[in-house]
Amino acid sequence: MIVQIDGESEMMIKKILFWLFTIAVGFVNPLFSVLLIALYYLPKIISDICLPCNEQKDYEIKSYSDDVLEDMK
Repeated sequence: MIVQIDGESEMMIKKILFWLFTIAVGFVNPLFSVLLIALYYLPKIISDICLPCNEQKDYEIKSYSDDVLEDMK
């Protein structure tokens, strides 16, 4: 019997397995558990750090009026 799982359910299963594994490893060595959690959240942390840089450039361009932007060109 083959069961097809949609993408959302598959992600939920992966998250549950990850957290169960992290908790189990935490009982053996808590440092490994902390490292796994840091690796889990690292891509989001990096994207959040880089996001304000990109928004700031857009904000600087939008903050000038049209006539000032034309004079700058």
